[in-house]
Amino acid sequence: MYYIIGFLATVMLIRFITNFYKYKRIQKLFKKYQEYLQTNALEFAQYKQEIISLLKDAGLKDFSIIHQESLGYGNFANMQVSGFDNLTNRRVDIVGSIRMRFNEAIGVFRKRFKESFNPIFWIDFIVKFPQYLMEFFGVLPEKVAVRIFLVIYWLLAILFGLKKFEILDYLMK
Repeated sequence: MYYIIGFLATVMLIRFITNFYKYKRIQKLFKKYQEYLQTNALEFAQYKQEIISLLKDAGLKDFSIIHQESLGYGNFANMQVSGFDNLTNRRVDIVGSIRMRFNEAIGVFRKRFKESFNPIFWIDFIVKFPQYLMEFFGVLPEKVAVRIFLVIYWLLAILFGLKKFEILDYLMK
């Protein structure tokens, strides 16, 4: 029993530490981004891949920005460019979107490290564990097979829980 409690405490602590680190890191990188916008220091490009990685880790998807180029003689070429790839671009619409992504990521990591010690989060995690597993492996949760697997998981979990606490034996008498 002590091993299980120790394991759960370790998992909670690791989750807290990693998300707190990411929270502090994305805040620091956001300050560097704001400094870059004011000073145009080219060293900011060194952090681009780390920023993209943290934004993706927060669950934020890349976004598209419409770019228009003049071809001459009144003709224009319209194209969509990646927002993450244009992180160092200083266009007003791109800067606004990047700032929004930074703030969203800060909120995601703050939520994650705060819920690390929330028992409601862990109960929800246990109940939805098979669903998270299926999503991790890329299986769509809308498929019937996944739902059947979830129902079997919940029934087995209830059955083993009743057996463990000897409630099932009591009900069978």
